[in-house]
Amino acid sequence: MTKRTLVPGAAGKLEKFKMEVAEDMGLGNIESKNEYMGDVPSGVVNKIKNSGNVGGEMVRRMVEAAEKNMADNNK
Repeated sequence: MTKRTLVPGAAGKLEKFKMEVAEDMGLGNIESKNEYMGDVPSGVVNKIKNSGNVGGEMVRRMVEAAEKNMADNNK
């Protein structure tokens, strides 16, 4: 599977959206998964392990926005 942006110019906005969703999920202050984590509380480490959920949350929000847009256009 290749990760590519289908709409030219959207890559930056998608990255910004990803960071916003991660922040909402309490994952925004994590810079790198490869840094030393010995002094990080286990609750934070568990959030990092679950950070794959960010993509799922992004999709949920995009679908919700599209459904709302369709409903608003049908009024």
